[in-house]
Amino acid sequence: VKDLTIGYDLPLCTITCDILQGEKVAIIGPNGKGKSTFLKTLMEQVSPLSGEFLFGHQIEVGYFDQELAQFDTNNTVLEEVWNDFSELNRTEVRTALGCFLFSGEDVFKTVDCLSGGEKVRLSFVKLMLSHPNFLMMDEPTNHLDAFSREELENTLLNYSGTMLIVSHDRYFINKLATEILELTPTGIVEYQGNYDEYIQKSRYSG
Repeated sequence: VKDLTIGYDLPLCTITCDILQGEKVAIIGPNGKGKSTFLKTLMEQVSPLSGEFLFGHQIEVGYFDQELAQFDTNNTVLEEVWNDFSELNRTEVRTALGCFLFSGEDVFKTVDCLSGGEKVRLSFVKLMLSHPNFLMMDEPTNHLDAFSREELENTLLNYSGTMLIVSHDRYFINKLATEILELTPTGIVEYQGNYDEYIQKSRYSG
């Protein structure tokens, strides 16, 4: 990412950074300063105001959008997954759903009846079945109860690809991140390590 100015009518910030294979990068900063817009820009949902970005060769992106707009609400949970991954058999689909706490009659609920937390879990079933090597996630723990959040953390701790995370959940960031990118009025400040290490270094540097 080089001199990438993001925003809508007015610029929010300008970002220059490199994200390397295997890194787990969390973006932090005040509300309204461009964290979600940065991800949307990388996904080409929002046009950059200036600058450029480039994905490496053979990058397969998986994107979690906190707005959860990618479902057919008339489908059952089982159908929602199976329609997108028709090469799997019923047992494989149910096993994948079970990894994200959909068991028994839960798989026959229609999507429009799901809670916010259930929709988040369903999003991650589909996301992980697509086998991305670069995950971009915008507030993935929103709507999750403590048990569901812990299951998601365990799944992501075992994920070997690269991650770019926007989250206000400091505990979640602390468990997963290997690098922190802080959005500031003058651009990005990079900190190696998790959230606790970021707090120590930012206090020291301040």
